[in-house]
Amino acid sequence: ISWECLVLNLVFSAQLVAGVDIKDDFDRHGFAVVPNFASATECQTMMDRMANLVDQWDPDEGVSVFRTDEAQTSAQGSDAYFLDSASRIHFFLEPQVEYSSGPDLDKQRSLNKVGHALHVLDPIFRGYTQSPKVANLAHLLGWVAPEVPQSMYIFKQPEIGGVVTSHQDSTFLYTEPKQTCLGLWLALEDATLENGCLWARRGSHREPVYQRFSRNPEYFESKNHTASMMEFVDEVAGDE
Repeated sequence: ISWECLVLNLVFSAQLVAGVDIKDDFDRHGFAVVPNFASATECQTMMDRMANLVDQWDPDEGVSVFRTDEAQTSAQGSDAYFLDSASRIHFFLEPQVEYSSGPDLDKQRSLNKVGHALHVLDPIFRGYTQSPKVANLAHLLGWVAPEVPQSMYIFKQPEIGGVVTSHQDSTFLYTEPKQTCLGLWLALEDATLENGCLWARRGSHREPVYQRFSRNPEYFESKNHTASMMEFVDEVAGDE
């Protein structure tokens, strides 16, 4: 075992001492914060790798806008570039960006996210996703044989960006006979109220799935409900 791997394993072993609290928070509230889950080196390596992927990306070979508004169903449900991203690494612009081919597009400042097969096709992101500590965390939370259907790298660009409304991941990753979707969100940089942190609603994991995203619009169902107050989750770089 290399020293770097040993350090990572020791760090996670220390977290497992407090693992009961993590599991308890997760079961009670539907979410839990794991401080210092990834090292500063891991975070920087992933950010550097993404910057390299964006530099290599040629928008003329394929481009799409990722939407979170009322046009999301029709936009993502019928967009071949979006649907094909399940097995590829595709790049999605913010809605406010006016796409222009050539050097006029500031690629690093225009993207909403990159997905959804980073964990399969890219060695850096695959290495993190398939690392023992990620598997151990999933097992700690109660998953016996977890599989990763998608991964994404989300940007929070300054001054632009579509509104991300309250939603359930199971709307898009629907499983049967019961809902088993688990989202792991890693802060590569400090995430606060000022720059775009994660929001969650305590106890929402015990609610039914209110909407189901389907390519057949006849089966997109919605139930009216009033969401209780969301709360923000401050995280520093490396928190999961």
